[in-house]
Amino acid sequence: MQSKKALLGIDEKIDLAAQIQIPDWVGEGLYRCRVSYKQEIEKIEFFAYHYKHPKLIQLVEDTSLVYPYKFEDRSRFQEVLAQNPNADDALITHNNQLTDATFANIAFFDGKNWLTPDTPLLNGTKRQALLDKRLLIEAPIKTADLAHFKQLALINAMRDLNIVYDYSFHQNHLIIDGNH
Repeated sequence: MQSKKALLGIDEKIDLAAQIQIPDWVGEGLYRCRVSYKQEIEKIEFFAYHYKHPKLIQLVEDTSLVYPYKFEDRSRFQEVLAQNPNADDALITHNNQLTDATFANIAFFDGKNWLTPDTPLLNGTKRQALLDKRLLIEAPIKTADLAHFKQLALINAMRDLNIVYDYSFHQNHLIIDGNH
């Protein structure tokens, strides 16, 4: 609810557990819940969640893309993907500093520690939880550093460090090696 305070000046806490009613049609499997709000909760929606497993991730330099708060409107990310139709996802860079992928925060394994860029577009809740638990370390990560890492994790509310991809770095993209 940091967004609600920063964008709307409202500091009142919401008991989401009391507000969210799981619909009868939600069965077994993995679902995500989206809560849309302004001053008050406007709607609560449930969606089946399916993991995306990218094969090719394009690096895209776009300093105009900023995303400090989570919004329903993700059209800028969709534009980035549309401009790179051969890629399954994109890593956004600002002046050759890594930020995030289009749908997740990112982390790289250096053989000892998991590092996440200290310049994220969005400080996601899962990313922050992993930082708080000291499972992630913030660090400046430049495009050139990608050649020194071999593993990538895409982190969001539905994904943890439990899905890891081996990759190779070629020019301006990551090629995901085999299965996760």
